[in-house]
Amino acid sequence: MCGVAEAQLVLGVVTTVASFRNQKDTYERNMAADEKTMEFAQSAYLDDLSKIDNETSRAEQARSLEQLRMRQELTKNHAYALNSGFGNSLRVVQDISGAHDIAYGELIFDFERDIMTLKNQEDDAYANMVRTYSGIAPKSPPSLLGSGLAIAGHGLDYAGNPNKGINWNRNKNKKYDDLLH
Repeated sequence: MCGVAEAQLVLGVVTTVASFRNQKDTYERNMAADEKTMEFAQSAYLDDLSKIDNETSRAEQARSLEQLRMRQELTKNHAYALNSGFGNSLRVVQDISGAHDIAYGELIFDFERDIMTLKNQEDDAYANMVRTYSGIAPKSPPSLLGSGLAIAGHGLDYAGNPNKGINWNRNKNKKYDDLLH
């Protein structure tokens, strides 16, 4: 027959085991969610890098196209100035070349500004990924040792309980023996 002390022991052990299993399941779910979060952060970072690379390529293509257009314009202006026969042809060419150099400098300045902006976007994309990673709180698995000690504590409580079944049976037998004598 099971007494109150035995029921308390069983209830304590079952509760401790159930709590450990629940903590373990929660830990595993949280770790899986954190892994998914990290996957999504990495995917977003790679998508951002891809977009930045595409924008960089487009900026380089636009720069190359503008340089070609400027060279053709310079060649056309040189030819026009030399064939017109007005004034000092050397000075006319120098004037045209100076204007071209200023326009070319502005083109390079604008291109470098675009590249710096893209570099900043790349840094921001990395910072976003790091912020996402930093927002993931560290998790600790449930303690098997702690659960084992809790079960041992329930056993000690049972061993020290004067109402446990072993004592109950002894006391019951003592009363029976007293009746016989």
